Amino acid sequence: MIDYLTGRLSAVAPGKVVLEIGGVGFSIETPPAENSELQANIGQEVTFYTRVMVKEEEIYIYGFQAAEERKLFNLMLTVSGYGPRLALSLLAIFTVSELYIAVLEENIAQLCRAHGVGRKAAQRLVFELKEKLPKVMSAEEVAAGPVSLTGSSIADDITEALYALGYSGTEAAEAVHKVVGQNKNASREELLKLALKSMAGH
Repeated sequence: MIDYLTGRLSAVAPGKVVLEIGGVGFSIETPPAENSELQANIGQEVTFYTRVMVKEEEIYIYGFQAAEERKLFNLMLTVSGYGPRLALSLLAIFTVSELYIAVLEENIAQLCRAHGVGRKAAQRLVFELKEKLPKVMSAEEVAAGPVSLTGSSIADDITEALYALGYSGTEAAEAVHKVVGQNKNASREELLKLALKSMAGH
């Protein structure tokens, strides 16, 4: 198993980076949210903690800037119905501590904010990981993850409000994630109006 890769960051694209090591470019799939931060590091030496998977004779390398993220990624792959894409989708918008707390508190609305995660998938994640997480991840590991720069509580409130209006979990989560990302300084009321307008246009 390749535990980690250290090399020169040569390219960054949505959900993917290229790491050059000894003249060889390794394509690594990453949580999309990390890529905007990595743009400034192109040309510099960086380290990714990796999980290598082989599927239909293709080799895939998944990389994370923190070992704790990789550990949580591996845990999510043990949940029935969860593959790398769904696990990366959750890590794209949640820090390790946020995801840990959301699972333990059974915060379905918050988990549904991730692209592709509906209510049933979120419930399955909670059911299969709630008791396992505290045994597998220490408090130090949970606290070691990166700090979130977004107001997840506001997003949760808006998502729950959209649920109450009859929208599905996936529709609400996608709309909220989009408007929060594009309007970081807007108030809760403004974000709710923008989310409703976005959904009305579909």
